[in-house]
Amino acid sequence: MSILRLESAPFSPIDCRYIESCDIEVTNGGTEGFEMLVHGYGNQGLFYVQLIHVSPGSTVPLYDILTGYLPFQLVLVTNVNHYDHTWVTVRVRDHGNLIALYTQEDTIRTL
Repeated sequence: MSILRLESAPFSPIDCRYIESCDIEVTNGGTEGFEMLVHGYGNQGLFYVQLIHVSPGSTVPLYDILTGYLPFQLVLVTNVNHYDHTWVTVRVRDHGNLIALYTQEDTIRTL
């Protein structure tokens, strides 16, 4: 299992005060499919959960995950033990306008 985590808080490098929602795209650059469990956590606990299957060579988009300008964590858990072929793009938005783009390189990784 591998875990990717993206955190947002007021006055942090990813400042939640400007983020109304986000979109996530997960791409599998490998030759075997995998599952990913996507969690969104906020001050009140779990606010988003989605289980996806990502086939080899495909991209799975998740749109309009509302964060409401509040602190949040996105936690993405896979059933593979490495990140070599897992590519993640998180687009954060304010009133639908793209304000930043983050990739798996911006996440905290745990094996």
